[in-house]
Amino acid sequence: MIAIVNVGGGDPKDVMGIRNYEVRINSEVIATFQHRRSDGFAECILKASKAVESKKRKQVDEFLRRKL
Repeated sequence: MIAIVNVGGGDPKDVMGIRNYEVRINSEVIATFQHRRSDGFAECILKASKAVESKKRKQVDEFLRRKL
């Protein structure tokens, strides 16, 4: 299962404000990001995708540095 999970954060009085999210595959956290709820669903999905790609690139870079 792939899930984008709102894990809270931000000002509880600002219901449309910034929150912290996790992208998970099953129970494993793949990436994290922040999203302003008022920006909508499409922006949330886009940020999730970018967070996953960014983490993947960092992992590849770290792997290559260890090999050099």
